[in-house]
Amino acid sequence: METEQEAPRIHRMDDVLASQVAAGEVVERPASVVKELVENSIDAGARCVRVEVRRGGISLIKVSDDGCGMSRQDALLCLERHATSKLLCYDDLCAVSQLGFRGEALPSIASVAHLRITTRRPQDVEGTMVACDGGEMAPPVSAGCAPGTVIEVSNLFFNTPVRRRFLKGDDTEAAHAEHQTLLHALAFPTIRFILQRDGRTVFDTPATGDLRSRIADLLGRELAASLMRIRPTIGPGVRVSGYLAPPGEAKRTRRLQFVFLNGRPIEDKLVSRAVRDGYGGMPAGVHPALFLYLEVDPGLVDVNVHPAKREVRFRRPGDVVTAVLDAVTATLAGHARGTEEDAPPHSEPQEPPPAPPLVLKPVLQPVQGSLGLPAAKPSAGTASPAPRPTTPSPAVLPPTPAPTAEPAASSPTRAEETPAPLPPPPGFSFLGPVGGEFALFEGREGLVFLNPQAARERILFEQLMRCRKQSPAVQDLLLPLLLELDPRELPTAREMLPTLSQAGFRLSFFGRTTLRIESLPALLSAADAEALLTDLIHSAARGELRTNRGLHPFEPYARRLAQRTASRETPDLTPSAALSLLAALLRCEIPYCTPSGKPTLVPLTSTELQRKFRLC
Repeated sequence: METEQEAPRIHRMDDVLASQVAAGEVVERPASVVKELVENSIDAGARCVRVEVRRGGISLIKVSDDGCGMSRQDALLCLERHATSKLLCYDDLCAVSQLGFRGEALPSIASVAHLRITTRRPQDVEGTMVACDGGEMAPPVSAGCAPGTVIEVSNLFFNTPVRRRFLKGDDTEAAHAEHQTLLHALAFPTIRFILQRDGRTVFDTPATGDLRSRIADLLGRELAASLMRIRPTIGPGVRVSGYLAPPGEAKRTRRLQFVFLNGRPIEDKLVSRAVRDGYGGMPAGVHPALFLYLEVDPGLVDVNVHPAKREVRFRRPGDVVTAVLDAVTATLAGHARGTEEDAPPHSEPQEPPPAPPLVLKPVLQPVQGSLGLPAAKPSAGTASPAPRPTTPSPAVLPPTPAPTAEPAASSPTRAEETPAPLPPPPGFSFLGPVGGEFALFEGREGLVFLNPQAARERILFEQLMRCRKQSPAVQDLLLPLLLELDPRELPTAREMLPTLSQAGFRLSFFGRTTLRIESLPALLSAADAEALLTDLIHSAARGELRTNRGLHPFEPYARRLAQRTASRETPDLTPSAALSLLAALLRCEIPYCTPSGKPTLVPLTSTELQRKFRLC
């Protein structure tokens, strides 16, 4: 008796399903589509690349180029899986010199979107148009078009709704697409790049042989003028070039760190570590701005490690690290000696130094005053230091007349109105400073060690939390400070505006990526406003300022503001200041720890002392 044979459990995926699986690796978001299409345009020898996105790229991504174009046969083959013009044999895979080479991008994109290709070679009389909807290809038709290729991707993830639900808002997705285009524009300055978003031109950078000029067009002339040219360094199979910012221009985010390998934007921990070592180490949370270009023998690097080709593997990583380290070290040493490789080109117009922003009301040290500590008195004949100016790049924003300052709803405390120090808390006497960092007191039950920085953090935090119930004291700026933001952080910054207004910030957007600071909380210094806001927005964009359930939405911002402000203050360990600080701390609702749980006071009771001396 024959038994019925079971059906096999393993089966072959059809081509559409296989392409959709591949799309999960290649097409992460609309910016991934932009990346793949722009790479194809660059490999095609384009001299001008135009990128258009609508609704963050979800509705439409259109990439046009004036490259070599394709024949009708090639236009059909490019939508087949694993079809490529870059690789012919295994040896080609070991020495990849193009950006795109796998042959999975176009069929993967076509499997999850509506895709249309219009292309023509210069020698052909007519072009070809091929459409593919969700992996289903329509017959090709003739089309009249200019030499080159135009690829339109619309309704992304229309047939995979689960993938579409994981996308962010239109502004966030558009910001990522903009950043991806900016990376290619920095990697290939000899190509003209045009980016349009919802019908509006974001940037149009002319082709240039001067990398500094391209940086100025995209990121501002002020940044470009401050850069030092890296002394070209050649090692075994590697060449390093580019630009570095001086150590004093280091930023609090990595948004101005760009590393390119043979024209490909990469992320590599070894290279990042070599840069930091070349700078002689950087403080935690501080990152130097750099535009680093590595040219490595294609046979010495494997770019086929990550599906999106963001990571690479070097065959001789030590040579790359040594070359980067030597290049950074030599460049900084030349800068210190005043013998930079070159200065900004004289043909580039030099902007006059900006006038420092004037403050409508005196910028005091309200943090100390609010803690009951005496404010620092300027010496006779010495003006109060003005905050560090922050001006927009002429390439980003046109100059505009300064707005007239408006009177504040509540004014900061003036010097003559600074409250007197709080009376010493009863039962405590100040014994002296310990190690220049702590204050030692004697109380009724023994000794108490005070951490002034932690104490200020707790006091500031509770003051900020009270701001949400009453109008905080603010200081208006006659000339607002301008803060340039990363386009990827714009949605986060917009969401934060109502919350920051509770602390006394009055902020508004000036231009597309510039945040105008019109007023500050009275307990903050204007000189620190830029760094504080940059840190807050960057941390919020990275998800580091999350609110636990049941807490007020303003609490994580108040914690970070208090922590950053307190860390910038120099502890005053004079007897009157220390006693006043202790009195202010003891008036807090929770005086014994910072909002993050670090102790502000460490007691050492008489009983513990006797036990340590074995007296009891």
